[in-house]
Formats: sequence, structure tokens, C-alpha cells
Amino acid sequence: PISQGEAQSAVGQLKCSDLHAVDSSRQIAMASGMDIAPTGLKGKLASLEDFISMQNEELAAQRQEIESLRNDKAGIEEHYQGQLQELKKTMVGDVQRMQDEVKRHFAQQKAENGRLQQQITTLKGEKTSLQQQILGLQRRIQEIEEQVGAD
Repeated sequence: PISQGEAQSAVGQLKCSDLHAVDSSRQIAMASGMDIAPTGLKGKLASLEDFISMQNEELAAQRQEIESLRNDKAGIEEHYQGQLQELKKTMVGDVQRMQDEVKRHFAQQKAENGRLQQQITTLKGEKTSLQQQILGLQRRIQEIEEQVGAD
């Protein structure tokens, strides 16, 4: 709110068009049957004070609205910050679980690869042994055929 002195100073700074606008609004109010103050300098001053008072009330209302919006914004930010932290925590847990699962699968695959490699080595040894046995049997067959043919 402004003081009486500030209002009088504002009256001194008014343009002629501002005063005519006040007069016009008073004339309109008179024509519509509204009760208005006198049109002299005191009346104009009172009208200006009323206008300033209304503007101050509007300014106070706007400041309250701004404060309310700031509080709403802060509440919303806090809410979403909490959701973001919860989401991060959940995602970190999920990523950790997946990493553990991948490590476990790698370990299982490594063990399976080792087991299969051992089987391959065993089978190669058995194959070599069987090939040697086949060669030995083929020589024996050949020897027997030579003996049968000699008889």
C-alpha cells in the first residue's frame, strides 16, 4: 500500500488524458446511476487512491498466486526428484542383477567349454587308438591271407 503523500505525488504526475479517463468513467458511472465522489481535485484524488488501492490489492493477489505457484513447483520437483531417485535405485539393482546373471552364465559356459574340450581330447585319443587297432587288424588279415595263400 502507498501513503497519502505518494498518492498526492502521483496526482501531480498524472497526464491530462488520465484525468479525462477518470472523468469519463465517473460520467459513465453517473449515467448508470452509481454513487460517485465529487469530480473536483479531491474527488479525483479519492478516485486515484481507490484505483491505487485496487492495484495494490491486485498486486498482493498476484504475489500470493506467484508464491502459491512457486510452492506447487517446489512440491512437484520434490515429488519427481523422489521418483527419479527411486527409479535410479531400482535400475541400479536391475543392472547389478543382470551383471551377476551374465557372470554366472559366463562361468557356466566356461565350465561347459572345458567339459566339451575334455571330451574332444578323449575322443581324439580313442580315435587314434581305434585307428591303430584297425591298422593292426589289417596287417593281421594280410598276414593271414598270405599264410592261407601259401598253404
